[in-house]
Amino acid sequence: MAGHGARDFLLEIGTEELPWGAVRDGRAQLRDNLLALLERERLAHGEIRIYSTPRRLAALVEDLAEKQADYQEMVKGPRRAAAFDEKGNPTAAAEGFARARGVRVEDLEIRETDKGEFVFAVVREEGRETLDILPGLVEEVLRSFSFRKSMRWGEGEFRFARPVRWLVALYGEEVVTVEFEGLRAGRTSRGHRFLSPGEVEVAVPRDYPDVLRRARVMADEEERRRAILRGMEEALSSRGLRAVPAGETLDEVVDLVEYPHVILGRFEERFLELPREVLETAMQEHQRYFPVEGEDGRPAPAFLVVHNGDPDKEETIRRGHERVLRARLEDASFFYQEDLERTLEERLPDLKSVVWQARLGSLYDKSQRLVELCGEICRSARLPEETAERARRAALLCKADLVTSMVVEFTSLQGVMGRIYALAAGEDAETAAAIEEHYLPRFAGDRLPETLPGAVLCLAEKVDNLCGCFGVGLVPSGSEDPYALRRQAVAVLSVLAKAGLHLDFSALLAAAAGRFGFSRPDVVAAEVSEFCRQRWRQALIGEGFDYDLVAAVLDLASRDPYEARLRLEALQEARGRGLLQRAYTGFERCHNLSARAEVAELDVDLLVEDAERNLYSKLTWAQEPLRGYLDAGEYKAALKVLLDLTPDIDRFFDEIFVMGEDARLRDNRLALLKKVASLFLEFADFTQVVTEGER
Repeated sequence: MAGHGARDFLLEIGTEELPWGAVRDGRAQLRDNLLALLERERLAHGEIRIYSTPRRLAALVEDLAEKQADYQEMVKGPRRAAAFDEKGNPTAAAEGFARARGVRVEDLEIRETDKGEFVFAVVREEGRETLDILPGLVEEVLRSFSFRKSMRWGEGEFRFARPVRWLVALYGEEVVTVEFEGLRAGRTSRGHRFLSPGEVEVAVPRDYPDVLRRARVMADEEERRRAILRGMEEALSSRGLRAVPAGETLDEVVDLVEYPHVILGRFEERFLELPREVLETAMQEHQRYFPVEGEDGRPAPAFLVVHNGDPDKEETIRRGHERVLRARLEDASFFYQEDLERTLEERLPDLKSVVWQARLGSLYDKSQRLVELCGEICRSARLPEETAERARRAALLCKADLVTSMVVEFTSLQGVMGRIYALAAGEDAETAAAIEEHYLPRFAGDRLPETLPGAVLCLAEKVDNLCGCFGVGLVPSGSEDPYALRRQAVAVLSVLAKAGLHLDFSALLAAAAGRFGFSRPDVVAAEVSEFCRQRWRQALIGEGFDYDLVAAVLDLASRDPYEARLRLEALQEARGRGLLQRAYTGFERCHNLSARAEVAELDVDLLVEDAERNLYSKLTWAQEPLRGYLDAGEYKAALKVLLDLTPDIDRFFDEIFVMGEDARLRDNRLALLKKVASLFLEFADFTQVVTEGER
């Protein structure tokens, strides 16, 4: 919070109607960029409030200081011996340093450092008046935005999501002198385009929300959201209906209106014969309506619309939206009935003329590869033949809905319509579910396949995509990832974990790459494997696993990703319980001593001390249970076997001098330590583990 003399600052950027994504992105950028500039300029301030509508982005900075904070910095210069001669007179080095820093030579200070005596200049800069800084700062803010799509207008070179039509810049009661791209900032804003057309005056920044509210504009995003939710509740509460949750649609609508009003519309009950997914998609994606359901959870012949028009013309607005939706549902009904006339299997020949990727063949080719990959996955994971049959059947049919009229019209229903049409044709429920699930997850945090055939087909799809794209050079670079390969690589690990599938991932990649006819499928498979490893490493660290423990299991992940994750979980739990550090220390002592030595075979007869005979005995005992637990997938129990060796390792080093003069005893002890270290390495690469102090 700024001190005495602070005033509020308001910046409003008035535009033509912005797309909702530009409103969302602009809101975040305005806060971040403005905050960074205020910090750079050493301007103390209070809370920053961001306002936004389709026609404006605005920031209200409370209690912005009237002056920059003064600046002082100690700048290190040359050594004292170089700056002053034996008589204490300044040298050319001292004079040059003082001149460069804008201070007098006599004002230089000599200070002791850990590297000796050096000359320092105390650089002071008095803070400038805020009103002198704001014009340049406002221009920097305006030029700092970066939208996915931007445009130029008129004869200027400046780009923004939509043309900027007015600027408001106030510091207290004063207008900030800003001229930008032909616009002069003032105190004049605009009200709602239809409900309060014309200009409105803002006297002081804190009046801004109320001035706009009187002009039928809710500038606060959260106020609009509350108004919409309240309007929905009022429209439905007395009718025994409720809105279907639609968070993304709500987010979008909030940023498409300035003065929201909710209306309940209706449609003919005959359209309820359409699948629920079709009804909701037609409403949400195309019209941004909110579907409605009864208390029993079944769709109702009604919808909610949030409009930006005159509430007094509600009936006219309702009839207009009902006509629009009726036309949309008529189309959907026609598409649905037409699609049902042919099964997915009958549509397979149509896929031959649909290119998946120009250098990778058609969707028909892809579906054939997926059939074979599903078989490969099921064999590797030792899944029942029934699961394999359903996965292969789903693979054959999974792309056929892409040539249906419904999916051509509503592309987001790919997979969903495949499931619906498969069930209509009498396919098994798991087979039908797998058709939908093979696209999962569609975005970060999305659900994963619930059925085993769905998990198998999902893995086949992603492995085929990865190998195909890498094979023709479509490798993600920087922020460019048009085929979402990064997301798919992470999804492989998530799907395997969710389904509990152990399989040879390297062999699967080799099989997938080999089906494309590439000249070096082994190289492609290796590149995809390394790509997946790095994505998994980042994903696992992002989940909260320690980076060194992730590194310890990463080599195993190339062979069996799910097993690697389970071993990682066991390591992380052991560290959380404080058990891992002592075990790692024991391994490290064994490994460091034996790794660089010329180690001969272990001779049991040369184990002469009790401590070394005891360690050998415990090592011999531990091998069988460790490998048994690993084979059984009981990784916590396997790790405990290693942890239980720790006291015996400690005793060995307490009582035995390994590097003694007797070469035979020394080499034999090193051979023993190498066997102990090797046992640890059967669980994970403990050489990657670090101590608490190193993390």
